[in-house]
Amino acid sequence: MKPAMHMRTSRGLAGFGGGRWGKVPQPPQWYSTSAQLPGVYPFAAGTSRPNIGAPLGRDMHVGTAVCGDPQTWYRSGLISSASMMLFGLNGNGKSSLGGRFMYSMAARGIAPAVFDPIKNEHGDAVAAMGGNVIRVGPDSTDKINLLDLGALGDAAKKIGGRLGDEMHRQAVGKAVDAVSLVVQISRGTPLSDSEDAALAELIRSVLARNDHPWMGDLLTAFMDPPPEVLSATVCKDADQFTDEYRQLHLSLRAVMSGQMGSLVGGRESVRLEVGNPGGFCFDTSSIPESNTKLLSAAMLATWSIGFSSIDAHYELSRHDPSIHWGGYFAMQDEFWYPMRACEGIIDRVDRIGRTNRGKGVSELKITHSPKDFLSLPNAKDRATAKGFTERSGVLGIMALSREDLNDLSEVQPLNEREIDTVAGFNAPPSWKQERSADGRPAPPPGAGKFMLKIPGRIGIAVQMTLTETERVKHITDERSISHNHLGNSKLRKGRVG
Repeated sequence: MKPAMHMRTSRGLAGFGGGRWGKVPQPPQWYSTSAQLPGVYPFAAGTSRPNIGAPLGRDMHVGTAVCGDPQTWYRSGLISSASMMLFGLNGNGKSSLGGRFMYSMAARGIAPAVFDPIKNEHGDAVAAMGGNVIRVGPDSTDKINLLDLGALGDAAKKIGGRLGDEMHRQAVGKAVDAVSLVVQISRGTPLSDSEDAALAELIRSVLARNDHPWMGDLLTAFMDPPPEVLSATVCKDADQFTDEYRQLHLSLRAVMSGQMGSLVGGRESVRLEVGNPGGFCFDTSSIPESNTKLLSAAMLATWSIGFSSIDAHYELSRHDPSIHWGGYFAMQDEFWYPMRACEGIIDRVDRIGRTNRGKGVSELKITHSPKDFLSLPNAKDRATAKGFTERSGVLGIMALSREDLNDLSEVQPLNEREIDTVAGFNAPPSWKQERSADGRPAPPPGAGKFMLKIPGRIGIAVQMTLTETERVKHITDERSISHNHLGNSKLRKGRVG
């Protein structure tokens, strides 16, 4: 009998007895390091996703691991600046992702610099790492003296010479910006050009004439302005000065009264421990979000203190080799909050938060929606605000509405598939009340999901997980994803270990 002829196909030999498969099963996938896997199984393939930096989770489309953080990607040349802007609606894990960056980078010697998490969700973590937690509020023992030149002024005296003089001028400039910002926020309207110039000259005069200046010295100098102030304002005498700048005088007095005065009107001021490898965290959770003026003033003042301390640490490390510099991870929560307090302050806000970004400082700015900058009343402010997003090395995009994504795409282009993917994170939960394994309400469907978007590259959709240490130390109303099931990240306090 003549043997049957079989036709070769992609699924085997066709025909009776050929053994052709109707459906070829997918082989199981296992993940391991490139050092370990070849000893177990020789047919290994590498991932096409970035695998350097903080471990973030799994690619939602192909399942491979995704790693990265602003500092590592910048040093590897993947992004143009060590900065990230993170957008996302409440309850989807923005703080959890920020905490992941913080833990991973701290493990590599990069100190956390956490600014103003309104719920103090990172304070316990920073304290556990040995960092300083500064609790700022009108009833707190930690006060702010806006005229204190702080760590940067101290470092300038220690270093001396041309660099010391330059640092001193920088510290004075930050003090001028801090006072002007708080005055504008308290007033609720911008200073006029002449008021701005008069206030700046008055502040410089007070700083030059007093060893330990405070806001009370500013009020005293206002009533008896020094010659350099009169000359700069083209006023012939004190009477003319106080008459022309009466409204500014009233604004300064308003800053010194009530809760605002309790916060920024004292002689003492918080000082950070420069060079602490555990970093620092400013806690403004005692100030209600509804108190816009007070919370905005506290946030901007802490930005000035914190970034000045970072600059001082860097310059001191160059001056004294015994001082270690490992860099900082600066995380600014609710980034857009103080910019809505008063029109025309965003340029000054940008200056007060600038530091040696090219010297080992990476940044994460966290906010809710592109509407935060598109809704600013001043066109110039809106343009400057867009620049923050445009200059970010990478965008992190959590659950947003399709309208928000279209707005964001006008600043950093997103294709239709990327918009569809992120819009899917914002899907509503089912009407049936779901519960997690511990019996608490399950988080929304988009919790722990985000897209990493580098300009010019296709976005990577990631599903994040939390480790047990993060569960113990992270305290927030936001939710994230557990290892194997949806879980609530409003977590208990406890010890790392």
